[in-house]
Amino acid sequence: MPNIILTKLKGQTHDKPIKAKIHTFLEKLTESDETLGLHIEPMQNPADTRARTGRVDQSLRAVLYRLEDSGQDRTYVYAGTFEHDEAIERARTRVLKINPVNGVPELIDAGTPSTTADAQMPASSSESSEPENPFLLANGYVFADLTDELGFDQVTATKLWKAPDDEALLAISESLENEWQRHAVLGLAVVDAVAKIKDDLGLAAPDAVDTDPGAPTPDAELLDAFKSNPAAQMTFSYIGDDQDELRRVIESDDFGAWRVFLHPEQRRYVVGDYSGPFRLTGGAGTGKTVVLLHRARQLARTNPDARVLLSTFTRALASNLQRDLRRLDPDIPIADSLGGRGVDVRGIDQLGVAVRDVAGDAFAAAATAVLGAPLPPKNRLVRNEEGWADAITDAGGGLPPQLRHESFFAGEYLQVILPHSITDRDTYFAVRRPGRGVALDRAKRALVWAVIERYRKTARLRGTISFAENASVAAAWLETAGIDSTARVNHVLVDEGQDLTPSHWRLIRALAREGRNDMFLADDSHQRIYGQHVVLSRYGIKTVGRSRRLTLNYRTTEQNLRFAMGVLSGAAYVDAAGESEQETGYKSARRGPDPVWLPTASQSMQIAAVADLVGSWVAEGASPDEIAVLVQARNTVSQLVEELSGRGLAVSPLVKDAPPAGKTVIMTMHSSKGMEFFRVVLFDVSAGQFPTKYVLDALAPEEREDQRLRSRSLLYVAASRARDALVVSWRGERSELLAG
Repeated sequence: MPNIILTKLKGQTHDKPIKAKIHTFLEKLTESDETLGLHIEPMQNPADTRARTGRVDQSLRAVLYRLEDSGQDRTYVYAGTFEHDEAIERARTRVLKINPVNGVPELIDAGTPSTTADAQMPASSSESSEPENPFLLANGYVFADLTDELGFDQVTATKLWKAPDDEALLAISESLENEWQRHAVLGLAVVDAVAKIKDDLGLAAPDAVDTDPGAPTPDAELLDAFKSNPAAQMTFSYIGDDQDELRRVIESDDFGAWRVFLHPEQRRYVVGDYSGPFRLTGGAGTGKTVVLLHRARQLARTNPDARVLLSTFTRALASNLQRDLRRLDPDIPIADSLGGRGVDVRGIDQLGVAVRDVAGDAFAAAATAVLGAPLPPKNRLVRNEEGWADAITDAGGGLPPQLRHESFFAGEYLQVILPHSITDRDTYFAVRRPGRGVALDRAKRALVWAVIERYRKTARLRGTISFAENASVAAAWLETAGIDSTARVNHVLVDEGQDLTPSHWRLIRALAREGRNDMFLADDSHQRIYGQHVVLSRYGIKTVGRSRRLTLNYRTTEQNLRFAMGVLSGAAYVDAAGESEQETGYKSARRGPDPVWLPTASQSMQIAAVADLVGSWVAEGASPDEIAVLVQARNTVSQLVEELSGRGLAVSPLVKDAPPAGKTVIMTMHSSKGMEFFRVVLFDVSAGQFPTKYVLDALAPEEREDQRLRSRSLLYVAASRARDALVVSWRGERSELLAG
């Protein structure tokens, strides 16, 4: 039975009927390549004698390369489906070979000369054609970097060398056929060092070098490279004869690219072996979640007895992870309980509840060490913000005005009281409060502690416990009585780590049995839209020397990325290691239109303008469910749904944490986390809304700057949901965050 290697090529986005035909063709091919209806035919006078075409339907043919290996089944490299004449031409002129410089398997056009008179580059810029100072030369590269180091052929290298600027470089990259080429040009466009480009892509010279640059590589060498070369796996993926996997990949968008074709840098972190907690950072859309999903599968496959926990900030995001894990591998073992074998996916607050259930009666007793008293037999979970207004009213009469804020007390409780398990006033008087902003002398601490005592007393009377308290008690139980509990796991993977509280991190640390690969954490400080800044080392999670950053954006276009990063410009962000977060170095693998401004004079005019815009997109052929209108406030969602529906548009709010089929979704920017859409409208980015004036006014003065950072982050998150078109609307004056 023949095996299949799929190839990721540009221009291979087919509609569902064609995908079904391709799947049927490849399915029959894996059964037998001698089936008459497939019409597997060699070419006349081909550049590569292994080239074949096969009949997908009356007008479409698949391009294939047949590889033989002694003792193995025959393997076909599927290189796309095209109209009949184009397929014949591609199969006749393309050669499948290993690049002699960098060792990457690639398809090259044998009709393109490897050297021509006009392709020979001069030794100095004075002999070169216009422009006199091309982009690459101006940025310190030499022509040999392109040919002798990276492996571009002479003709392609010449085109790149003559590019006047980074825009021209990226335009050339869009015409290149092999993934390694496009990614290498991206690195050149952002002026990465050649060594970094090679390291990121895993480029290395092959063991044996072809004496004839145009000659096909022997079959056995190609088959080995497909499976072992990191850069090859961006373009070629071995499917074998697995019919279910073949169907899932073909039916997915872009042939399931995120599941099948990993960037070498991503794959490095998927299979990495670490001596302790590892932290992966990177901007929105750089593939952190993809790495986590693949790593969860890798850990489960490597050790069938492993207990793997995958967690994130909300239940909705956890549901998305569960869905995508199933899409990645429907056969992945799923744990049937906390600490069970396989992969367990839960929101972070769900974890605390699950530990409480495992602990049973001992959980209530463990609360004494955290809250100063045991819990009542039954307690109701409430939001972390609930109860502070009453406590301030009841016991905060002597507080100075700057402390009479619910936000101050909620933050003090989350950042100071719970992490240190403070249960009495004297301990609170002595504790350090790094990063809290509001300075407290002994007298003020006494006033604050009185409110905290009232908050806790009222909670006991009401039988309530906050989610943060629950997480802290769960961690305390695991650290003592539950140290040998079956709830503890071998590996914890965390997504959206920037939004977790100290109580969450203490719980995560307690759940993970210390050892190799015990914790793999993904975060982006620029996306912190909920909690306050946390330094992981304070909670026993040390990642010094085990922290890396992803910089290549796969989701949005370069133009949208620049806008999103511009929202963050000028603000100071600190990461989970306590260091300044970088805003530079990010690049996108895709190009597109510039973001569009949509200024209006009033709310009614803004709604009308957005309705006209969405209507025009649908009229042009866009599917309504490819469009999202993102707003800041929940009450704006219902208003827009009513208004846009009244104008004849098919719109809906978010339903069960999933975009509605066949309708444009109206949702909050917070809820859009983890999602993406082809076209996005950021609604009402007006002065007084970003940041929201009434929210700022309700905060303690020392906490307002952090809220401004979260407003920037929210706008950044929302803007990075757009794959292609991004529109920003406002009424009156635009937000101060919209620079330029």
